[in-house]
Amino acid sequence: MSTISTSLPSNVTGAPPRSVESYQPPHPRTIVAVIARKEITDALGNRLFLLALVLLVTLSLIAVGLGAVTVHTRLAEYQQAVDLLKSLGKTTIPPMPTLNPLAVSKTFINYLAMLGALMGIILGFTTIFKERQAGALPMILSRPVYRDQLLTGKVLGNGLLMLALTLAVGVATILALIVVGGMRLGGDAVMKVALTMGMSWLYMLTFFLLAMFFTILLPNDNHALLLTVVVWLIFAFILPQIGDTMDLDNQLPGGFFASMGMNKAQETAALQKFHWYETVRDGVEQLSPTKHYERVSFALLGVKTQYASNTWLEVLQLKIVDLVGLLVPIVLLLGGSYIIFLRKET
Repeated sequence: MSTISTSLPSNVTGAPPRSVESYQPPHPRTIVAVIARKEITDALGNRLFLLALVLLVTLSLIAVGLGAVTVHTRLAEYQQAVDLLKSLGKTTIPPMPTLNPLAVSKTFINYLAMLGALMGIILGFTTIFKERQAGALPMILSRPVYRDQLLTGKVLGNGLLMLALTLAVGVATILALIVVGGMRLGGDAVMKVALTMGMSWLYMLTFFLLAMFFTILLPNDNHALLLTVVVWLIFAFILPQIGDTMDLDNQLPGGFFASMGMNKAQETAALQKFHWYETVRDGVEQLSPTKHYERVSFALLGVKTQYASNTWLEVLQLKIVDLVGLLVPIVLLLGGSYIIFLRKET
């Protein structure tokens, strides 16, 4: 297992300088950059991470491709219906349906949520585990590398790697929409896809920091990984499932209120009678970063039709609570990781 000393400049990891007066300590930015580069190199050599990456890209492109095919199929069926009506002498033609390939293929977000979190956990666990397993942490910290520089380099390197991956998935998605779906994407649509990738990056970063936090906190690596997976399952699957199950409108297919013929005003009035119930249900969902990620992404991609006509800026303004819900865990986990790591002796 390689250690950080294999990549640091000679004046950091090499033999002591012959002249104390001529010794120049490396600039902190240089140390952080070296650590960040090593993190990226190590991650690209991790087979489990690469496997998750290949699955993520493949499944995402399949989802987008199937969405584009579905749109083509429905438009073809519409054209056949129009031709049939014209042949029967009908003059009243129904309007052409507006279909969004991204909205149709919403499993695209589900893949990013599941595999993206898994990739973040793999990176967050191994970033500390690899040095701890090799016994390299004491050696690294005995050189002119401060604890905050080491942790900053690790977070920066892995953060940049995950950002590059989400950007690559975003570019591949846009190309698939253009080539497979035959769509012409305007600036607002491209911006919405880009912002969705940005939300995906924040989501991956959350679980990277979660895994890193527990690995720093707990001396037993197996316990740290197990606790990370348990917390992931609770916040990514159990809490959203509880919230969906408790949702009154999900009790019947197509929506309870819609099946009762109630409009939005009547629905709001009915929910007022279950105020405390809805407060508890919504509070459960608010604890889940997965739910916040899903809400923002579905709004940006038009999966939620009420946001389809909004610009990307309007969507962000309407979803400010969910943006805060994504950012708060990142701030807390990052701050907690620094506090614990700086206080540890090894």
